[in-house]
Amino acid sequence: MRFLLDANVLIDAARDYYPLEMVPEFWEWLAHNGSVGKIKMPLEVYEEVCVGNDRLAEWLRHPSIKAALLL
Repeated sequence: MRFLLDANVLIDAARDYYPLEMVPEFWEWLAHNGSVGKIKMPLEVYEEVCVGNDRLAEWLRHPSIKAALLL
């Protein structure tokens, strides 16, 4: 089974629940599960989040993260 992420999942997680600097394990978990095909995000969602100029957008634009999560 594969789960698809929506932009709000990432935005809310980074802003309210799992800031990248405070809970890196959550973001490592996302990247790992993306790399094994369990979690993906459509191109439209990726583009929506990447237009930002914050830490989340920077993380998502990293080539290894993009490759792991992009559907």
